[in-house]
Parts: sequence; C-alpha cells; structure tokens
Amino acid sequence: MQRSLENLEELLEQYQVSMCQVQRRSLFAVALLSACLSLNIHLRAQEPAHEDDIFSAQAFLEPGLLSEDFFGESPPRYLEPPEKSVLERFPTQVPVILQSGYEQCSPCVGYCDSCSSSSACDEYLSQQGSCCEYGCVGQCRSAPCVTCPHVTTAGDQFNINLFGTLNLDMLFNDARPVAPGIPFYLFPDSPAGLDQNTVSIHSRQTTLGAIFAGPELGDFQVGGLFMALLFNDAVLNDQYGFLPVQAFGELKNTNWRISAGLQFDVFAPKTPTVLAFSALCSSGNAGNSFRGSVRLERYAYPTTNSQWTTQFALSDPVTSTIDPQFRFVEDNGWPNVELRLAFGYGPLEQLGLEAIRPFETGFSAVVGQLRNTDLRRAQRTIANVWGLAADYRWQFTEAWGIAGEIYTGEALGTYNGAILQNFNNVTGEGIRSTGGWIETFAFWRQDLHSHIGYGVDSPLSQDVADGVEEPFFGGTGRTYNSTIFANLYWDVSASLRIGNEVTWRKTHYKNPLLLDNDGFGYHSQFQWSF
Repeated sequence: MQRSLENLEELLEQYQVSMCQVQRRSLFAVALLSACLSLNIHLRAQEPAHEDDIFSAQAFLEPGLLSEDFFGESPPRYLEPPEKSVLERFPTQVPVILQSGYEQCSPCVGYCDSCSSSSACDEYLSQQGSCCEYGCVGQCRSAPCVTCPHVTTAGDQFNINLFGTLNLDMLFNDARPVAPGIPFYLFPDSPAGLDQNTVSIHSRQTTLGAIFAGPELGDFQVGGLFMALLFNDAVLNDQYGFLPVQAFGELKNTNWRISAGLQFDVFAPKTPTVLAFSALCSSGNAGNSFRGSVRLERYAYPTTNSQWTTQFALSDPVTSTIDPQFRFVEDNGWPNVELRLAFGYGPLEQLGLEAIRPFETGFSAVVGQLRNTDLRRAQRTIANVWGLAADYRWQFTEAWGIAGEIYTGEALGTYNGAILQNFNNVTGEGIRSTGGWIETFAFWRQDLHSHIGYGVDSPLSQDVADGVEEPFFGGTGRTYNSTIFANLYWDVSASLRIGNEVTWRKTHYKNPLLLDNDGFGYHSQFQWSF
C-alpha cells in the first residue's frame, strides 16, 4: 500500500513538470506570434497603400454581381473607379423643350454669391463653366456646384432630367364648387338659403416630372416624358394621392414623331392660363384629358418661320382620371380616332415644356363610340362620340395677345365637354353640347403678366335629363356652366412664382328642384419650380 502511494506521488511530480514545460512553450509561442504581427504591421505602415491590398473609398460593387453576393454563390468582386468621368461616359442630351443649363458642365468647388458681386459671379462662371451657370446670377445664394449629370439610369442608354413644382394653393369661394380645391362647376344653391362658402388650402397641384433622353435609333432620337401630381386616382375626388398625367416614350426627328403611352388629347389641345389645374374644363375647355394613346405626327416647313403639323392618334375611349363616375361607362370595342391639322408662323419660343410660335391655329376632330347598359330596364344603347374643335393663339406684340378655342360635339364628357356628361340618364342617348373659351394676355414687364378670359359650356337642354342631386358631385342634369377669370402672375425669381386670381362662376340645372347657382371665388398660389 505504501509503495502504491509512493508511485502515485512520483507520477504527480512528473505531470506537474510536464505541465510547466507546456505552459512555458505556449507562452513562448504566443510571444513570438505577437512579435511577428507587430513587425508585419510596422513594415506595412512604412509602405504606400496598394490598390490590390485595400479597398479605396471610391471602389464600388459591380452591379451585375449583387445577386451572386446576396445568395452567397461567389464572393463579391470590385471594380476599379473608371478613368472617365460620369459626364464623359454618359453625355447629357438635352431635348429642345428643356432648358436645363447642363451643357459643358465641369466639377467645381464652392459657390458664387450674386448678392455680393454679380460681375464677379459672371466672371467666375465664364472661367469655370459650372452647373450653376443658369441659376446663379440673380439669385441671392446659389446652390453648390456639382458634377453633371445629376441623375443617370442603371444602364448607359438614357439620361434623365428631373423637373417639377412645389405648390401651395389657397381657394376661397362663396358658392360651393365641385370640387372646393379644384373647381369645375357649382353645387345647386341651398333652398333654405344656407351659406355655402368654402376654403381649401392644399398642395395637390405639386408636380414631379422627368424627361428621358436616349440614343439615336436610325434617323430618330429616342426620348420620353413622365409627369405626375399629388391627386388621387380621379381629380374630382379632390384628395391626396399620386396621379400620373403623362407617361410616354417617343421617336422623333425634325419631320416625324411617333409616341405611345399616357398622353394629353390631340382633340382640342389648347389650355387657358389659369391657376387651377381644372383649367376651365366643363366651362368650354374641351380636350386636355389624359388617356392611353398611340400617336403619329408629321411636320412640314414651307419657310424657315412657318410650320404645318398633322397629328393622328388612336386613344382609349374611356378615362376616369377626371371624374370617377366615368368608370361606369363602357367602350364599344374599338378605340377613338383623333385628328388635328395646325399651322404656326413666327420664330419658336419656349413656354414651359412647349415650344410655340407667335401665331398658331388648328382644327381637330374625334370619333368613337360609348356603350351604356341600364340593368334596371334591361336596356343597352350605343352613343356615337364625335367632336369638332378650332383653336388659335396670336401674340400681336411682345406685350399683348389673345388665345381661345371653340368646340361642338356629342358624348364628350370624357373629353371634359358637356359639363362632364356623356349620356341622358333616362334615354341613354349621347348629350350634344357646344362651348369654348377666350383669353387675352398682357406682359406688363418681364416678371409680371396677367390674363383675363371667359369660358362657357352649354349642353343641349333637350338632350339632358332632369337629373337628381348628388352628395359629392352636385347634381346631374347640368345645362349651363360658365367662368369669368382675371389673374396676375409675379415671377419673383426663376424658381418662385406668386399668382392671384378672381373668378365668377355660374351653373344651371334642368331640374327645377335643383336651384341654379353662381358665386365669387379667389385663388392664391405660391409655386417653387425646379
């Protein structure tokens, strides 16, 4: 027993000696490894950084490999920063209708202050050629210069130029309009003599748009346009949302244009200059709805200052983006056909997104069909859609001119005619109507201009049913609607405009129980554009 204890003590001593040796060797290995790492870090710190060793701040993931990295199929790879700048790889192609001021831009640092010295700013810009070239002089402190273009697509085929407005509209009316924030016509008057005054303060006319400039395709330039407002799916609902009004692609050269997508009407395309987006629609301004269409245009130039334009379009017969009640209207299985022939004379001038001439006149037409089914009577009727319109604009001098449009037709409610009415609710037949508008405009000085005009829409009374009152849209059976307007625009700067407008509206109803109404309105607008 004693010998066994002695053997056990001897084994324990040997184990302790072995553990001490292991600990000393482990400590020595750790110390040696730490010394090597310290020496390696010190040596690397003495050498310049190499692009293959570390990723610079300018390196970026290759877009085509993001999916591989996400699913773990391969490690992420990196591309070297391109030798050419973004501008050199994707040169900006500015369409005729856009004055972006991005030509010949170059990187620059800092800003120019036109408040302190506009001449110094001019000299700086002429030397640097920066992107703030068109927005610096005349503004109290321009935004910092940046490298152009501002926006590019994922591919290398298109460039994008963004534009838009930030709007605040304040409307006051002493007779309730449909709708209070975007007037088209008036509710029936109160039989009890109750006040109908309304106020609406909103930003639904805020606009966001993008112009697309693509590559050349044969003899054509590829392009497109997208534009939307903050209305919901129907303007007359007068609620916030997101409403595209333009979304089309085009092929264009000096003689031809082919476009397809969401576009304004070819029929009766002119618009009076007023603050509200309703633009006298249902007060004589037919057309100017937006619907899906495919369009072909031909341009001819008898002289350097004159132009003939022929337009042809196949369009969607039903659009519900203005009046949501149009959703209950059916097409009859074939598209509407729209035509227009126009003549312009004088040098081209830029007016918003449109290039116009001092004198322009045009004649347009539309034909189609709508189908109306009355389930209560088990009755179906077909209404023939047709319309004829003539428009003109004549700027006599640099300071004064006139513009206007007249139309006549049948079942033109979806074209903003007949006070937004298509059918007689009893017979199912189309409603015939005639209307128009006229405007005179004056430019008092470069930053101050005014517009005075009148619009009227008069459906044929015998085609209109007596109608009934509606809680949200006034009432059916509208036989007359007119608007007198006068406004003043003050362009405070290139990006800020203030407008004020007064109106007098009048609406008649066929049903004697729905009282005719008229009233005064005031509209003030602040608009920041970019």
